Amino acid sequence: MEEQEKELEQDDWKVELHKELITAMMGDAAEKNRAYVEVGYYYNCYAPASLYKYYPDTSLKLHSVKNNQMWYSAPCKFNDVFDCDISIDDQKVLDESMKVFPNERKIRPGSKVWKDFRSAMRQQLRILKNKFDELRNTMGVACFSEEESSLLMWAHYANNHRGICVEYNLLEINSVLGFTAIPIIYSGERTCFNFFELHNMETHAVQLFLRSLTHKSPEWRYEKEWRIVREKASCGDKWDDNKKGALLEMIQPSSIILGCAAEPQFEQEVKEYCNSNRINLYKMEKDPIQYRLNKNVLLKFNTD
Repeated sequence: MEEQEKELEQDDWKVELHKELITAMMGDAAEKNRAYVEVGYYYNCYAPASLYKYYPDTSLKLHSVKNNQMWYSAPCKFNDVFDCDISIDDQKVLDESMKVFPNERKIRPGSKVWKDFRSAMRQQLRILKNKFDELRNTMGVACFSEEESSLLMWAHYANNHRGICVEYNLLEINSVLGFTAIPIIYSGERTCFNFFELHNMETHAVQLFLRSLTHKSPEWRYEKEWRIVREKASCGDKWDDNKKGALLEMIQPSSIILGCAAEPQFEQEVKEYCNSNRINLYKMEKDPIQYRLNKNVLLKFNTD
């Protein structure tokens, strides 16, 4: 328990970073300028220098890495059924909406105004739910991890240690792509629309969706995930409506790590690519004593 509490304390900066990012996107001019300064502070002083992307040992995935490309997938394709899925507390929203009448006048349940108003509100909530569903199908997300040696990540996303783990420089991603990688916050509570503000409902709805994109259940904490989020519009004609995603530009890897069970032919192909592009190459091996992976150098061109 103490270790969990300590870990949460160490991640407090991520919560603060989230607040500043929301302000940077949705605040007024003065608020945005202040927020950008704070965002820069957290990325330079707290964030990890590198993020990692795990890939299986397929020619398609390796081809995208070689060509400095990355697949952005719509959240509806993710393996977590709760991912970016916003719940709506209809009853609470309806109850809150009844408080907007002037002079704190009450409405008798069952009256004509009561029925008409609730019917109109339910229609608005259906529209809102459809909007959330649409965003879940049309938002491109690329996922990364802070960890390069997670046994679970290697097993789940790199074909049982046969694939690769690709390292990317975080600040280079931000400066070259112009899109900021955002850390995931792990929380036991789902993102829920459960309030009513007549004049700010749309703004709060956008904020909620941004929150849902970057919050997950604590069961996924081992992934230490970060995400780059891009709207369908920013993907242009590269967005594939059938596959619900887009293959977009990416920076060159800082290094590549082969899984401990990589096949010789795949290992040779990765090695040739790294050698031609002067990219550091490593390979994981099983520790002889403990349940952990050790990273060994295969090719070294620059210092870490």
